[in-house]
Amino acid sequence: MDPLLAATGQYLFHIFGLMAVAGALGLVFSRNAIHSIVGFLLSMLAVAGCYLTLSAEFLAVAQLLVYAGGIVVLFLFVVMLVEMTKFKEKGLFQGQTKAAVAVVAAGALAIVGVFWRTWFAPGAAQALTLDAGLGEGLDVAAQNAQAVSRGVFAGYLLPFEILSVILLVALVGAVVLAKTERV
Repeated sequence: MDPLLAATGQYLFHIFGLMAVAGALGLVFSRNAIHSIVGFLLSMLAVAGCYLTLSAEFLAVAQLLVYAGGIVVLFLFVVMLVEMTKFKEKGLFQGQTKAAVAVVAAGALAIVGVFWRTWFAPGAAQALTLDAGLGEGLDVAAQNAQAVSRGVFAGYLLPFEILSVILLVALVGAVVLAKTERV
């Protein structure tokens, strides 16, 4: 590989990484729900750019279709369906500050623990790979999408389906919250 091309890819990876962090910060610190969704969209597009710089085209396209396309649209529908002003008047979402701070602190502690183990722990004895039988009959370099799909739907089918049920429950919950009371 050309050294100039490798250096350019590395710089692009860092630029996309900084864009992803900026989008995540915009998501977290924005007071407007639509602006938060735009920050999430920026993060998802930047992560897809990171995948492209790593020559993982299938993951980049999946990132664009699933997250930047599907999940962002789902979030937009939820925001448009739920009128937050009527919940602010009732005070439903006002008393959760202590619980939210506790959850964020626990998440930050978990992230620090993972990074600590990653940086200061000895390396793994064996690299994370798929089972040898999953790639049987495939040229993984040429048929990357088939190898990834075999890995997802053979070894991780149950978590994949659980995630789809969780997203369905979130959508139904948003519709229930948005439903106006009939008198």
